[in-house]
Amino acid sequence: MKSTLQKLRYIMAMLLAIILIVSPLRTAAALGADTTGIKSNLAITGYKVTDTSGNILSSVPSGYPVNLEIMVKNPSIKTSDITSDSANTSNIDVSKLVDSFSGDGSPAVTITSQATDPLAMTIKFTGIKYTGSGKTFKFMVGYKNLTVDYDVTDLTITECADQENKPDNQVTPTPTLLITGSLNRDTLKPDQLMDLTINIENLSDSSLQDAVVTLNPSESIYLVAGKTTFFLDTIGGKQTRSFTVKIKTGSELPPASQSVGVDLKYNYDNGSAIVQGTASEKVNLISEIDESSEPILFISGVQTDEVLKSNGERDVTIKVTNMSDTMASKINVVLTPSDSIYFPNGKNSFFLPNMKGNSEERLTVRIKAAGALASTLQSIGVEVKYSYTNGSSIVQETATGKIIIVTADKSPAPVLFISGSQTKDILKGDEEKDVTLQITNMGETTASDITVSLNPSDSLYFPDGQSSFFLKEIKGHTEESITVKVKAASEPSSSLQTIGVDASYSYDSGGGIVPGTASGKVVVVTESHKETDASVPYLIVSNYSYGGAPVAANTAFKLSMDFYNTSSNLSIENIVVTLETGENFSVASSSNTFYYESLGAGQTLTQDLDLQALLVANSGQTSISGAKTVEVSFKYEYNTGSKRATNTMSEKLSIPIYLPDRFELAQPQLPDFVAVGQESVITLSYVNKGKNPISNVEAAIEDITGEMETPAKVQQLGNIEAGKSSTIGFAFMPLQPGELSFTIRITYEDANLEPVIKEFPVLVSAFDAPPPMDMGMPEMAPEQDSKIPLPWLIGAAIVLLAGIGIAVMRIRKARAQKKISSIDFSWEEDAPAQDLPLTEDKTGGTAPSTDAPSKTEV
Repeated sequence: MKSTLQKLRYIMAMLLAIILIVSPLRTAAALGADTTGIKSNLAITGYKVTDTSGNILSSVPSGYPVNLEIMVKNPSIKTSDITSDSANTSNIDVSKLVDSFSGDGSPAVTITSQATDPLAMTIKFTGIKYTGSGKTFKFMVGYKNLTVDYDVTDLTITECADQENKPDNQVTPTPTLLITGSLNRDTLKPDQLMDLTINIENLSDSSLQDAVVTLNPSESIYLVAGKTTFFLDTIGGKQTRSFTVKIKTGSELPPASQSVGVDLKYNYDNGSAIVQGTASEKVNLISEIDESSEPILFISGVQTDEVLKSNGERDVTIKVTNMSDTMASKINVVLTPSDSIYFPNGKNSFFLPNMKGNSEERLTVRIKAAGALASTLQSIGVEVKYSYTNGSSIVQETATGKIIIVTADKSPAPVLFISGSQTKDILKGDEEKDVTLQITNMGETTASDITVSLNPSDSLYFPDGQSSFFLKEIKGHTEESITVKVKAASEPSSSLQTIGVDASYSYDSGGGIVPGTASGKVVVVTESHKETDASVPYLIVSNYSYGGAPVAANTAFKLSMDFYNTSSNLSIENIVVTLETGENFSVASSSNTFYYESLGAGQTLTQDLDLQALLVANSGQTSISGAKTVEVSFKYEYNTGSKRATNTMSEKLSIPIYLPDRFELAQPQLPDFVAVGQESVITLSYVNKGKNPISNVEAAIEDITGEMETPAKVQQLGNIEAGKSSTIGFAFMPLQPGELSFTIRITYEDANLEPVIKEFPVLVSAFDAPPPMDMGMPEMAPEQDSKIPLPWLIGAAIVLLAGIGIAVMRIRKARAQKKISSIDFSWEEDAPAQDLPLTEDKTGGTAPSTDAPSKTEV
């Protein structure tokens, strides 16, 4: 009984404790305003990243505006605690914090839960840009009608490609695209209106931004609406975008393949910046063909994403399609490559089996790129000769086509030179003025999609708030200007302020659109209006010129410099200018030091002098060419009013130099006679007249026409030092008589480490080898056929041998008298001439053989 009572008391005590704990929470919730018992617990349930058009992105490119929708839930707060109307979100305060994205995103909140449910909502941030570093997005959420702390939370955006943590050489390849088209019927008919659907399939993971398509139909096809350009906005990774246009055929429609060219331009993130990419394809449309027509062979190439690099190889598949119902037979395909590609096995002619109507055959060939590709688009010309039956006769016809090969050779990058137009007035504290920046492209290649960012020093700022500018393009050897308003702080920290200029751009490298960068600095002279002492006058190089183009090493050029006194009220005197040319330049025909008596306030003087670009090869130096510097130092005096002061300054001027190619090859030396089955040799002499070595020299026999063998088609000669000369030899053996043609191709890297290719065509004629000559003694005629009696022949032989013996004795007697022992007429090498018996018979009395020389002496 007592035990039961104790248990009852224990249970009552526990119930009372639970009531005391739960009661205040319920009371606080019931009061609404007094919510100190609520503890916020925000949780992220999901997110999605889209472009500004709402398309989901699989990759977030650096610097491109995106939208981010975050789904959150707070199980500790009911929806009714925030608002009675789910459309009213005024009590919810959301702010973006500092993270891997720029911009505040203008967050918008949408409540997705009901009144009695835990609070759930979607927060959308628009127009934010990924900075390229990290993957974190951070924000905070608070509730104005609840006395709870703000929830600060963050999430990792896995679609971001962190540029800082990427390897330096990791670059996203150009997206691979498949462009196809389809009609709403099988074939084209004259005077017909049809729907053409263009499909663009993105086979890569990269997202294509701002995609623009341009259509170019062939002559017999018309776009009904007249519109040729279409904006597709974004094509996500592994996605396909399609659009349909109406086309109309003309009344004259040739019985052959018609086409619509599709040109696509887009932007994509290549791993380091947003760059432009392009793609082109032809959508082939089949015209109706009369059953009695001749075969129509259509030549095309099978698309591949493999790019041909310098000295690289790849397979090319050529497709020949018979688009008629008539059989084509005796099909011979002849391939003609462009200048910078060739067939490594030397074969360029092929036979295909007979092709029935509406069938196709494929031919795969191996191609190789030369050491230096002449352009980024190479091609293979295709000529197809075939026969077909027309009634009772055999007709021969020819079809031609061209296969485009995309190469990945590099083209010279643009050279952007950044400078500023100097103004004669001083920028005082709290004053504004316009500063003009000049960006000059000193290279040959066009720089496109140029983004210019300005970074002012600590005492300057831009009152308009604009520090970034966009230029569409700067062509080679042209200039563009940007004018920006600059304002100085009320008390500048120094009289020389600067504006840093960083430019990023894209250009065609030969294998696609790649990014490039350039930087510079513009000096702005400032003066505080609170200063009482006279400011220090500065002497700067306001402008300089070396001719505009890179300077060849070992050549002279003129350097022109403008010196500018930045002070508005002080003259400078006793000016000494020293030019430190370093090891890459020398001053020609003058001193490197110049003296000027004075230069007035705000004035400019010009100095021209002749320089010589030197050829320097330091050990371990990898690039002799490129931008080299000349340092200009100033020392001068000026009066401050109460005293005389001295000041010094210096600047570095950048001048690009390059090394001319002086590797010379003579024309091939051909053999005088080339015989079938016999080895012949062709030689080329060379000399490196330059002061630096050339590297990776390769000699090869290519483009062989005719039957021949050569033991080494390719020879790796390695490096050739400066001043070295020698010859390159190629041995070959013709297998059949007739003309042999081939090309000797020499490739190497010059002193600038740029690839160079030189070719020498060779044409020789091979002849059958002549029969071997019989050098033996003529056969003796039979005795019965001889017209001279045998005794007479024996007598003549005896007289001849006696004469030879007498001549030998006379010669030996003369030798003995002159004591000449260096010439020995002995038949035996080691026997002294004077000891040789003159009448010894060593043949045993037998007659001398007609096949071997006799040693019988008379």
